[in-house]
Amino acid sequence: MNEHTTRHVWRFRDGVLILFTAIAAFALMSWGHMAIVARTIGMETYLGSGERLPASILLISQVMKAAAILGALWLVGLLPKRLGWAAVGLRPVSPHWLALGAVAGAAFVVTGLLLVKGLVAVIPQWAGFTRPPFAFDAANSGPVIAAFMVMTFAVTPFAEEVFFRGFLYKWMKGHRPAWVAALVSSAIFGVSHIVPPQAINAFAMALVLVWLYEKSGSIWPAIIAHSVNNTAGTVLAALAAHGHLPAFLTPPAVS
Repeated sequence: MNEHTTRHVWRFRDGVLILFTAIAAFALMSWGHMAIVARTIGMETYLGSGERLPASILLISQVMKAAAILGALWLVGLLPKRLGWAAVGLRPVSPHWLALGAVAGAAFVVTGLLLVKGLVAVIPQWAGFTRPPFAFDAANSGPVIAAFMVMTFAVTPFAEEVFFRGFLYKWMKGHRPAWVAALVSSAIFGVSHIVPPQAINAFAMALVLVWLYEKSGSIWPAIIAHSVNNTAGTVLAALAAHGHLPAFLTPPAVS
């Protein structure tokens, strides 16, 4: 099946169903998870007493999100149409595109930091959103940290790029102009990050990821960019949480 055919394989209602299924699956898993916690160890114990959520919670959230979006895409989008994963961009690509993706991912770590500093300068109330969500400390066990890193650096970038660019953007492009599809799919990707500064940076990066996908014909450069961005951003944030970075690489402190 060629690129032109796969762009239009999903009718508009097919795409809506896939998107709704992914959201519903994530909401249902989150509700079930919270219900189990409430009936067992309790929410206070689960959330901990520190200024950051335990890595185990961040890990579980990423696992559920990846399972929801990939599961919905496969069960509702690919399987009924008898499509392989190549239909959502998992195709071979030349190494120079992978290198370009890595450069783009690293660049958005820098732009993200500058964006955060600029936004907090304009809106000081947003300083509370800049606290690093994760730290390498005694509150998190080695296996949990390792699993969190695998999810953050590999699984989450793969799942999100396959879904947001490989499926969502291509589905929208099959029914609307490319620029509309790029803007809307990128906006949805940004909103999914919730925290305002991170959401704005994610929206801007998503537009570049769309470009990488379109020009290379493969989703792998976007996955590499996403992975590099997550890796560098997480490591820098964890180092900042321990005060190991100079001021110009550290997000604004909460006043």
